[in-house]
Amino acid sequence: MSSTGTDIKREGCGLLLWKNPVETGKVFGGLLVGLLIVKKVNLITFFLRVLYTVVFITGSLEFVTKLLLGQGLVSAYGPKECPNTVGILRPQIDKVLLKLPVLQAKMRKLMFAYQPKNNFKAAVVLFFLHKFFSWFSVWTIAFVGVIGAFTVPLVYSIFQTEIDSAVDSGIRVAKTKTGEFSSMASEKTKPYLESLDSKLGPVSKFVKSQYHQANTVTPQSTTSKMAAEVPLEPEQRSQGHSSSSAAFPAAPTTEPLGQETHEFSVDQLQSELKQSTEGLKHDLQQNNAAI
Repeated sequence: MSSTGTDIKREGCGLLLWKNPVETGKVFGGLLVGLLIVKKVNLITFFLRVLYTVVFITGSLEFVTKLLLGQGLVSAYGPKECPNTVGILRPQIDKVLLKLPVLQAKMRKLMFAYQPKNNFKAAVVLFFLHKFFSWFSVWTIAFVGVIGAFTVPLVYSIFQTEIDSAVDSGIRVAKTKTGEFSSMASEKTKPYLESLDSKLGPVSKFVKSQYHQANTVTPQSTTSKMAAEVPLEPEQRSQGHSSSSAAFPAAPTTEPLGQETHEFSVDQLQSELKQSTEGLKHDLQQNNAAI
């Protein structure tokens, strides 16, 4: 399988690089003629016309030869077996079906956002493809693609050194321009960032501290190390290094409830009730006398 795949790749490269001009010319010309037919001819009506013409001609020949010769020439000398289309197509279909589960798994992960970064990339690519195919027709893209496939590799193989040097110089220029633009943008936005930093105040300091901690934490840092960096309270700093039990706050203590309870006296309660009732009677009598 691997040797067959490498042979196919070599044949394809040789075809596109015009190693055999006759074979490449045949394929290139056939593709262009086919694209022109697709552009100028309605394929459905074309195939229907070819089909009914062939059927009519073979039927006429069979009928005439049976009348004149007693035997139909088309049925006598025509092919007796159909070409093995299933045997030709089945290996290709099996190859596609073997790759289909992998493609399905990738599509499932993409559609259900296993990695949102890949979703964003795919959305951008699909958006530009949508715009590209909305600007140009499929026939235009296919025609330009065929011409490019049979011309660009040949031009690149002939002028490979010059093209590589030009691409390298272009990449270097693009990197320098990008660095200059980024430095210029940072210089122009620096005053605005400083003013924003001063306006935000504590919020900016908090964000910077969190960002610094997130960038400085290493895999070797443990909970004990991070806890050791927590500042102590002022009282604990004055005491110095003490035992672990002294570091914890003392629990609040309460006295038992039994020590504060008093004995309940029934006689005292009755005397207080008598005094209150007598006071009320005296007040009522005084009010009646005044009326």
